[in-house]
Amino acid sequence: MTVARLAALAVERLAELRAEGEELQPVVNTTRKLASNFWGSAWMRHLARCEAGGLSLAPGRSLLRHGCVLDLRIAPGLITARVSAEELYEVHLRITPFDEDQLEHLQQCCAGRIDSLVALLEGKIDAAVLEQLCTPEVGLLPEPSDWRMRCSCPDWSEPCPHAAAAIYAAGCLIDADPSLLFTLRCVEPAALMAAPSAPAAAVDFDATALGATFGIDLDLN
Repeated sequence: MTVARLAALAVERLAELRAEGEELQPVVNTTRKLASNFWGSAWMRHLARCEAGGLSLAPGRSLLRHGCVLDLRIAPGLITARVSAEELYEVHLRITPFDEDQLEHLQQCCAGRIDSLVALLEGKIDAAVLEQLCTPEVGLLPEPSDWRMRCSCPDWSEPCPHAAAAIYAAGCLIDADPSLLFTLRCVEPAALMAAPSAPAAAVDFDATALGATFGIDLDLN
């Protein structure tokens, strides 16, 4: 199937699903870099390293750029997506959660070294802390071995193109709202911001400033 036909079919399916009352969150990104903010760019660089290591992700990048990710949701430890190709496929991507030692390591690296939630989400914190948070083996960016992938397509490859499209699309959402990365990894930012031996709940931040920075609404009640 040509990319033009794939794109046209995605538009048709999106319209049909919405006409049936489906509430969808499509992800489309046609830019070369795919991300422009810190955490989204870190996600994309990590995927590029995974590709260089032999992981087949390029077909998914093409599906994303042609509007084939019709719906994508990020929840704690889970990405779900609906991806249009020859058929409409359901994708579920689970991430192995941090164990206690891994989470404690992150907290120790960050303790007392992050001034605000906005700074953390913008990536404007101590370079040594950022290095730890971006190191795949111990940081927030999941390694290929952390993923558990399931797709309704008949392709046995892992990832299949539809799962790869969902992984790239997740990076686009994270670029727009970096808090989704912490949601995905089941990590409370406040736990990383806490001073050594201080309870995480003691950390305060300006929700209005955060919303203005990233163009998102936060319900903290």
